[in-house]
Amino acid sequence: MVIDKIGNIKNIVEPKSTKLVGKTRSTGKSDSVEISSEAKQAAEQSKIAHIVKQTPDIRAERVKQIKEQIANGTYDFNDDRIIDKVAEKIAMQLLRK
Repeated sequence: MVIDKIGNIKNIVEPKSTKLVGKTRSTGKSDSVEISSEAKQAAEQSKIAHIVKQTPDIRAERVKQIKEQIANGTYDFNDDRIIDKVAEKIAMQLLRK
């Protein structure tokens, strides 16, 4: 079986001409964006949440330092800061429930 012609192949091969587009007119107006205070606050909260997630819960270096002080007998257990921190943590846990 012999096929002599399939159709006008010229239309497929030849590129079509393009039309030139005229210049756009300037209206003198400019676009602007205003970010609401709620969006700014949400962005700040998101940034803080990201930092908190990146921060480890346990400061390994500080724990190591305190363990060494306890082992050496140089750690001051009567420090009021420790008592205040423990009391604060207990109070926060009680208030959450």
